[in-house]
Amino acid sequence: AEGLRIGGMAGTDIHWGLVFGVVVCVLLGLWLFFTTSGFATRIVGGNARAALLVGLPSPRIIVVACAVGGACAGLAGGIEVAAVHTNANASLIAGLGYTGILVSFVARHNPWAVIPVAVLFGGFGAAGSLLQRRMDVPDASVMVLQGFAFLLILASEALRGKLFVARAPKVHSPPLPLPAVIKANV
Repeated sequence: AEGLRIGGMAGTDIHWGLVFGVVVCVLLGLWLFFTTSGFATRIVGGNARAALLVGLPSPRIIVVACAVGGACAGLAGGIEVAAVHTNANASLIAGLGYTGILVSFVARHNPWAVIPVAVLFGGFGAAGSLLQRRMDVPDASVMVLQGFAFLLILASEALRGKLFVARAPKVHSPPLPLPAVIKANV
């Protein structure tokens, strides 16, 4: 139905779903980093067993986190249908979950970092369709580029601290002064 369609911003090809996404990321960041329940969620996300041992209700927090993630995914899917496709079909979801996981991983699971990373990967997708139309480059080249970026980031995470160990530079400090008692006996 035309009444359920989300229009674009005036003078651009960008629809209002971008604003919804940014608002959700900002709100999730505020919740995760400035509330006690967000702090508990980050602790459970880091190590659910340790969180359970210190008294946090890990299973309940995991279920709530999954429900919030599912609600965000449902909101994104609804916006995609209402703003771009106008009807749901099987080709609608091709590759979007993979891209979402990749964006989250590159942003290090930080909702505020998701915003620029998602814009970057959205730019990859837009550039891929433009390259396909204008230069006859296969559409799969964008997936190859995203996969290559993912592998580079995965390798950098796996090799962090294994190839080169970052050490603090040696600071040459003057010798410590002798205590007054020792000075008197010398």
